[in-house]
Amino acid sequence: MEGITINRAAINDIDFITDTIVAAEKSGTDNFGLAKLFGVEEETMKGYIHTMLDEEVDGCEMSLSSFLVARHEGKPVAAFAGWVEGGNEGDMPSSLLKSNLIGYTLPQECMLRSSEQADVVKALQIDREEGAYQLEYSYTLPEYRGKGIMAEIINAHIQEAISAGCEKLQVHVFENNTAAIKTYEKMGFEITERFESKHPRAPEFFPSNIEYLMENINIKKYKL
Repeated sequence: MEGITINRAAINDIDFITDTIVAAEKSGTDNFGLAKLFGVEEETMKGYIHTMLDEEVDGCEMSLSSFLVARHEGKPVAAFAGWVEGGNEGDMPSSLLKSNLIGYTLPQECMLRSSEQADVVKALQIDREEGAYQLEYSYTLPEYRGKGIMAEIINAHIQEAISAGCEKLQVHVFENNTAAIKTYEKMGFEITERFESKHPRAPEFFPSNIEYLMENINIKKYKL
């Protein structure tokens, strides 16, 4: 699309990135599982996400610095997070960084609430591969969809992955998100693993009880 620029998220993008995370968590449904997991209202959870992004911790999906933002005439219209797993200062896994951020931000009663749901979410908590470039939390404003903007952001992340010496990109996507799956496939991703939760309460917390791991292992052919 003409007039699109892509750059790293800045501090004044926090509101848009917060909305991106919420929309990605819902994955085209009304189910905001994070709020239910911690037993809070949607607006309250959005406030917590905003606070976590403001901490500027590198190397996970709650890191402002992980997001690339597409802008049209200066307006943020799409975003996608990406990082090298374990590539942050201290070589910490993103799951630990995210857990520390959540534990620091949310009150104790929310943490206790989430621990009560551990058996529900366990089957869809997919381990991330150290050294692989991870993609998470994509969103495009409705009026800008179908214009190839997300493919442009993914290609920008691929260039970041190549520069970092990564040999593959990985993304987690729920089965119901067919539009995203098609976009990833066009960008060279393939489904490599399928995860399914058979817990009866899974629909309370996830937009689908089936999640795919998709990988792109031929990223060098996208080198500019």
